[in-house]
Amino acid sequence: MRYLSILFVLFCCCPTWAQPAEESELMARLSFSPTIPTELLATRSVVLFQSSIPQKELEECQRFFQQTGIDAVAYFDIHRMLAGQDVRKAYASYMANRSIKFLILFQKDEKGYRLIFCNFNGKKDLVDNNAPAWKQENVSLNELLRTVYRFAVSNLRKQNFLINDLPEMDIIINPFIGRINESFPIEVKSFKTAIPKFGNAADDAELEAYLKANFPLKYELVDVDATEESLYTKGFRTILRFIHARGIVAKEILGYDVTQVARSISTAMFVETDFQIKTIPADQAVYKFYFKNIEYGNIFLGTKWDADLTWQDALRNHIQAYKVNQKIN
Repeated sequence: MRYLSILFVLFCCCPTWAQPAEESELMARLSFSPTIPTELLATRSVVLFQSSIPQKELEECQRFFQQTGIDAVAYFDIHRMLAGQDVRKAYASYMANRSIKFLILFQKDEKGYRLIFCNFNGKKDLVDNNAPAWKQENVSLNELLRTVYRFAVSNLRKQNFLINDLPEMDIIINPFIGRINESFPIEVKSFKTAIPKFGNAADDAELEAYLKANFPLKYELVDVDATEESLYTKGFRTILRFIHARGIVAKEILGYDVTQVARSISTAMFVETDFQIKTIPADQAVYKFYFKNIEYGNIFLGTKWDADLTWQDALRNHIQAYKVNQKIN
């Protein structure tokens, strides 16, 4: 199973949809200011765009950035970038290695267009709490970009000159260092599995209650930000992770061949112990759980695609599939 880049498919299959919770959570940590960032025309930036924004508007944005002196070195689909802990870590590492200073959130909704400029903190959470940010919005993209240009040339000295003509969007970032397997790991039976909390009381309580009733093996709920290195020293050998993204994006991240994906994706679900098939639109956001070997980074997806619309259903599908596969009552 190969890791494939299929930008054309992703763009064509992605209609306008609501802002994902991960993007809203990121924005909630920003502290907006009327002042344009002083280093914006002297350092590198990355644009995080919503999938509803068409290619021609990304190109228009880059043309204005080039004229302005904003060195946007890469454009990433924000929903893909925020899809899970492993994905965030890989993107953060890439951006840190390229000395990225600013993140530019490019948003579009029924009210128009929005550009948000904020500092990248070099870590997988991307921005610090109360990170300073500058926002501009307009019903017209052209007018929005002209406003950014006027603020920049009036307040800053241009120091970036070698800037791409077109948005660079074909960068492949593999979030996994190990092999991807369509099976379950044997270590789960022998060693304690780390299961990260969600970080909010309601979900954490529901997660704890479900695992206590349905996962009869050794596990421990751990802090969402606990490093895998620290978990390994405590005796954990596997960790349960998940991806939250549009179905076609989730499959592509996890290494499935999505070149033949149609408008819907079949998923394996369980009603109690009975296995059933249901279809979910390919552009619908889903959760997909997987086990990860901490020491080697190998990924275990399970024997079937068992993603679902809520984390509760996706977790139940995956745990039940594991129990059936391992003949655990």
